[in-house]
Amino acid sequence: MMDNWARVWTPANWERLLVGDLFNRGEIGGLALTLCIGLLAIAGSTVIGAVVGIMRASDRKALNLPATLYVQSFRNVPLLILVFWAYFLPPVFGIQTSKFLSVLVALTLFTGAYIAEIVQGGIRSVAAANLEAARVLGLTPRQIQFWVVLPQAFFNMLPALAGRYVVSMKNTSLAFLIGLMDLTEIGKQIGARLMTSPVEVYLTILLIYFVVNRGLVMCLRLLENRQSFNRLFLRI
Repeated sequence: MMDNWARVWTPANWERLLVGDLFNRGEIGGLALTLCIGLLAIAGSTVIGAVVGIMRASDRKALNLPATLYVQSFRNVPLLILVFWAYFLPPVFGIQTSKFLSVLVALTLFTGAYIAEIVQGGIRSVAAANLEAARVLGLTPRQIQFWVVLPQAFFNMLPALAGRYVVSMKNTSLAFLIGLMDLTEIGKQIGARLMTSPVEVYLTILLIYFVVNRGLVMCLRLLENRQSFNRLFLRI
């Protein structure tokens, strides 16, 4: 048993798991690539989700209908199928794309649909009394949205957003299905090469994902303190 762990936890294997072939061939991979995809997808999906969520909460059909169509379309399709479509469809129209971009686009659009629903729920959770108080103070509709609705809404949706961000980071593991050299693919290659240590290899990958996602949750939990959130929002 210990021999298997020694074969898996070699410096060369750890280097590949963490950065891929960055130092040998200049190609980033492993955990570094997984983090790049995950963090970029989180950032992009948050922007898309915020815009679409605000549109979903609007009473104007011109805004609500397109947003609803987007959300319902992407929430009812498996992410795996979206990854395949993002990778195989563009070449049909003569557009060359990379594996990295295909996974990033699919994951961003998929996660953005879920975040849009979270944003919509957060906006609708703001008490009507707060809106009435803002109107009495003479705030314009734009000021009410930016200084009353959105701060309260985003604070209310932080726990749900944290959960969705963790799911998004875990979903990056699907990238190996189109041959992208992410953490899961590197681990699969190491397991295939060693052949006798699958438990140790995949347990190592599990622990890496756990540490990354736990760290992400802990960072977001800092914002769940009302004072910390208010200080950050005032700076923005």
